[in-house]
Amino acid sequence: MIWTYRVFHDKDGYCVRVVQYARDGTLIGYHKVPAVPTGRTAEELAQDIEWFKQAFELPILTMAELDAELAAQPAKPKPKLGKNKTLEQLMAELEQETASESESVLYSNPLSI
Repeated sequence: MIWTYRVFHDKDGYCVRVVQYARDGTLIGYHKVPAVPTGRTAEELAQDIEWFKQAFELPILTMAELDAELAAQPAKPKPKLGKNKTLEQLMAELEQETASESESVLYSNPLSI
């Protein structure tokens, strides 16, 4: 999953929210509560504010259009219940998945879409 800050317009005005995408660019969801720039250091805060500024370079969104896009997506198959996996099996699967994802696409910052 990757995320990006995006500017939203709604009945109350404009704000910035976090939008989440799958690595293939498919919308996963978004935060309904507006984002607030933060950082553990002044430099991190400055970087977060820079990402907020970069959000203005992308089209402005509305919650209604993202809700419609999410509703139009095909239903995801429910996970099959059954055989439990050991922690070692799960970790091995995650390592394989991470390795294949990192080979296919590299993103340098959250605004790469």
